[in-house]
Amino acid sequence: MGCQAWIDAAGGSGKFYIQNVKPGISTTDQREQGCRQAIEATGGAGTLVGVDYNDDSAANSAQQTTAVLQRTPDLTGIFGANLFSAEGAAQAVKNANLSGTVRVANFDAPEQAIADLRAGAVDLVIAQKPADMGTTGVDYAVMAVSGDMTGIQKRVPTGYVVIDRDNVDTPEAQAAIYKSQ
Repeated sequence: MGCQAWIDAAGGSGKFYIQNVKPGISTTDQREQGCRQAIEATGGAGTLVGVDYNDDSAANSAQQTTAVLQRTPDLTGIFGANLFSAEGAAQAVKNANLSGTVRVANFDAPEQAIADLRAGAVDLVIAQKPADMGTTGVDYAVMAVSGDMTGIQKRVPTGYVVIDRDNVDTPEAQAAIYKSQ
């Protein structure tokens, strides 16, 4: 769903690139797979030009993305599967003076990602719901300590919020931004 919002923001067609951490991490593997499926669902209007793995380094992501931008000057969008993937990709797009032309989606919503969104370096921020995750974790810890394991689920989808410049100041978006206090 997050990648679908990214493709929609790019007009539903074009050349797309995925910047990821490394294979074998279930969450980022699933994000990549979801993006691949969303691109395939365009029926050929969108094409995947590549996937690179940056070992969780924004510097590596920036270098790899710069190379992709040079090889594919008509690139439409970049999906960063985690914070450092998106940070590096956004920096490469900014350095190439392509902000606003190449759509960058950032998965994870720290305050810097929101600053990049407001500045136009990033077009979408896909935020998990950290408060919901924390509440569920504490609830489950209390259950476990009290010996009640029956209500603890192995997987608990907490959902996410797609944040863009139009909704960044809404209560829902603000609640999903990872803030240090």
